[in-house]
Formats: sequence, structure tokens, C-alpha cells
Amino acid sequence: MDKAAALNNLSRIARVVLEIGQFSGVEPDLLRFAFAAIKKGTALEQAEIVILVPPLLLYCGECENEYLGEIDDLRCPTCMKDQFNVIRGREVLVKSIEGE
Repeated sequence: MDKAAALNNLSRIARVVLEIGQFSGVEPDLLRFAFAAIKKGTALEQAEIVILVPPLLLYCGECENEYLGEIDDLRCPTCMKDQFNVIRGREVLVKSIEGE
């Protein structure tokens, strides 16, 4: 992030917005903990981290239904099969970096 700050003529980063999908393998609470640990002494020192979790979008290979999945029950609500592909939910994206 220090490189991103320098490239954008920022002396300080105030906010970092991330999009973390439910199937990304990233645990938001652990990411917040790691962020707090690494930001000391950097342009991120005073930055807040905002984590957006988009809806889990799945596609059923059995009945070809596209649906919003629940992490606790991934079955297709139409046919009740669990033959799904993840369309949206694996993202790990930096949406924005704000600073001065």
C-alpha cells in the first residue's frame, strides 16, 4: 500500500475498501487483525479497513438455475441439488484507497 500511496501522491491513507467473497478463503476478522498489525509505521497507520461481502451467486448444473446461495445451505432452491458452480463469491478485490 505504501507503493500505491506514493504512486498516487498520498502521504497518508485514510481508508481501504476491500471486497471479499464468501468462497475466497479469506476470513474477514483475521484480515482485520493482520491489517492492524502491519499498518504501524506505514502510510496506513491511521487507515480504517472496510470489508464488503457481496452476495454469493451460484449456478445449478442440474436445473440450470442461477441463485443467491446461503453459506449454510448451498443447495439449489429449485431442485434442492448441490451441483453448483460459484459465479460470484471468490473475489478478493481492492475497491478503493482514500487518502491525502
